[in-house]
Amino acid sequence: MKLKSIFILAAITLASVAFILDKKGLKDDKTTSKITYHCVHSLHDWYGTNKNVDCVVVYDDAANAIDKVAVSGKVADFDSDDSNRDSHGLEVLEALQYPKVTFSSTGIVANGNNLKISGNLTFHGVTKAITFDAAREDKDKQISVKGGFSILLSDYKIERPSFMLMQMDDKTEIAFTMIFNK
Repeated sequence: MKLKSIFILAAITLASVAFILDKKGLKDDKTTSKITYHCVHSLHDWYGTNKNVDCVVVYDDAANAIDKVAVSGKVADFDSDDSNRDSHGLEVLEALQYPKVTFSSTGIVANGNNLKISGNLTFHGVTKAITFDAAREDKDKQISVKGGFSILLSDYKIERPSFMLMQMDDKTEIAFTMIFNK
């Protein structure tokens, strides 16, 4: 009986090792990956882009599936092509106290190349559960994942800046493109 238990334990261990070996971590290609925000004010709107994002996925080779994703970007790395606006944005977002925006998935459901990604977004010291859609495209030896979602700045306890006595919109659109080399 003891030998049978050892055999079962060994089989389970080997199955676990094989399962783990089918998965690998892929880091984003920093030359092509980016996150962009879009803000609106009644007088104008603007975009800011971060091309220095750290993103890693757990990729299952056997299933050709993305199992998990984690993303981190520094608030200071977003560039709107207006240094005054960016400096003011760092003050509003309290970037010294809350230097990063992070996302960690809790679930990914694939339907063909369409992904429904759920997870926790931490911004300005507040963590909220979000779910959004993304599209996956495989080309050559690369995986491209593109998508977006919107947030309300008030949900993250961010005081909206004013210009000409009018506050910017509460809703901010986020778009991303992440490229991974297999």
